[in-house]
Amino acid sequence: MQMSDLKYFAPYLVDSLIMSKSISRLIPVLALFWCVRSSSQQHLICKNIEDVFPEDGIAETQPRHSGVQGPAEIFGPKGERGNRAPPVQMDYDLIDDIIAVKVTNSFSVINSTIAELSRNVSTLLSEWERLKPTIERKDAAEVSTAPATTDATTAATPEDECRVRVGLLHSGKCFTLPYLSSSVGIKYDEAVAECAKQGTLMAEIHDRVQQTALYNFALTKMPAGTSKIAIWFGMEYQHSTSSLLYRSGMEKHSSQFQWYPGYPSTSSPRKYIIMNVRNDGSSNFGLWNYLKARPLSGVMCEKET
Repeated sequence: MQMSDLKYFAPYLVDSLIMSKSISRLIPVLALFWCVRSSSQQHLICKNIEDVFPEDGIAETQPRHSGVQGPAEIFGPKGERGNRAPPVQMDYDLIDDIIAVKVTNSFSVINSTIAELSRNVSTLLSEWERLKPTIERKDAAEVSTAPATTDATTAATPEDECRVRVGLLHSGKCFTLPYLSSSVGIKYDEAVAECAKQGTLMAEIHDRVQQTALYNFALTKMPAGTSKIAIWFGMEYQHSTSSLLYRSGMEKHSSQFQWYPGYPSTSSPRKYIIMNVRNDGSSNFGLWNYLKARPLSGVMCEKET
């Protein structure tokens, strides 16, 4: 092979070595094939080594020229899918150990708190046992020095008893309204049972003065938002004599009482006495003789004082 041939093939050999980044192999080859001592002009490889290989990289020997972009890369066929990695192995024993340690620590804190509370309770009980005799002696001394009371001063008066019942004391009797409703009515027999449950009887009206007092008492007990109510009483109307019949068998003429306009009714089933009470300023109020099975707002009861 002639020197001219070596010069022809040398560039391709250099390019290959540069592409493979085998710089250590490049220098001897260049020195062998390109250094021509007799030539008056030095070739690239015979230049100073610092000019060929600067510190920041390999020097370019040819100016760059823009050209037409080459064809895109053509990839080969896709290879077979590799094997799946083995699943992660969970160390459940380690997890259980961690949980057990945390639970044990929590119970330790709880047990310490309970122990402290127990000590506090024991301290309080000990203090109570220490102070108990002193407290008992003090209570006994206060009882022994308290003024004596008599039955006369402690016995409840009729007014007190009636006040407890939230009733009206009138004519030696305590009148109450144990049942009064603006929505759910009560029939005559239910009214009798309601008074008996209170240890009382259905109230009876004996004159106009008492009727007015009981009427005003009922006004004070009317449910909120209600303009009129009707209340059962214990008398019965006697059609044959136009009078009111009492439990004692006594009768009083109907003219001794104030009646609702149009009453007493002449219908024979209507014999049970009720009082109509209104707070709307109407003058239409008073007694009715009514039917036993009809439900009314409430019942008035009485008890001897």
